[in-house]
Amino acid sequence: MNKISFIGLSIIVASACFAQAIPDGSYFGQRPPGDSAVVFAPGIISLADADHNIGKVAFSPDGKECYITVWGKNFSSAKIYYTKREGDIWTQPAEAPFSIGYYANGTFFAKDGNKLFFNRGTIPKIWMVQRTSQGWSDPKKLPSPINSDSLHWDYNYSETADGIAYFCSNRPGGQGHDLWRTQQIQGQPMQIENLGTIVNSAASEFCSLVAPDGSYLIFSSERPGGYGYCSLYVTFNKGNGNWTKPVTMENNSAGINIKNTGWFNPSLSPDGRYLFFNTKGEVYWISTKIIDDIKKEVFNSKR
Repeated sequence: MNKISFIGLSIIVASACFAQAIPDGSYFGQRPPGDSAVVFAPGIISLADADHNIGKVAFSPDGKECYITVWGKNFSSAKIYYTKREGDIWTQPAEAPFSIGYYANGTFFAKDGNKLFFNRGTIPKIWMVQRTSQGWSDPKKLPSPINSDSLHWDYNYSETADGIAYFCSNRPGGQGHDLWRTQQIQGQPMQIENLGTIVNSAASEFCSLVAPDGSYLIFSSERPGGYGYCSLYVTFNKGNGNWTKPVTMENNSAGINIKNTGWFNPSLSPDGRYLFFNTKGEVYWISTKIIDDIKKEVFNSKR
């Protein structure tokens, strides 16, 4: 299997596109992971290289498109690439049209696959494109109060199947880089809500991912007690807007949150069976059974 080249960065990663059909077209023909995290698509998506890092991956709900963030060295650039599955063959990745000429990263698909959200700018704001018969629409910046003023960061958008949005921001009213949420109710002004001190800490919280049914929220945090300078945490919805105390996602030697590194950009497979995240410039994946296992421990301990 040949590697894929990501062309368009100031640094070109050498390699050719897929030269043959993939036996199982889903997930680039990779063997699904179990209870331990493994590198996703090594040599295909996860390309070890000193001059770039692979960030978040996002599959479309039908599993036929994959959007990939590629960071330049020391985060000097951020580009979004995409590839499509045609039969059993994935196309040569190309830079997404809404990424060209911008600092862009962190994609998230709406449930129906017709909206794609992403971060744009070195002081990021949340943008969205809509699917049309000619492809993606021109990007639009989401309105206030999801995006705040030009001095503060608003980024890492995700939403539940019924449209409750979660995102990260360092706007006033929080402790720094906090997790927020909002819901559009017809006929009412949109209101945002800080998730509060049970979920947020005095350290930075970011890279949020909410479950489609709203039952859990995974995010990165720099709070004390993690396994590196940034660890993945999960909190569970107790109902009535209340959440459990976040816990790290290291569980039974699953290979998440190993010491002395950072853990970022969680995303789910379209069928919800696999969790993706990245560390050390590569993408990893693991069965979402780990989330169920942690949930049982959390609620049995009555946290």
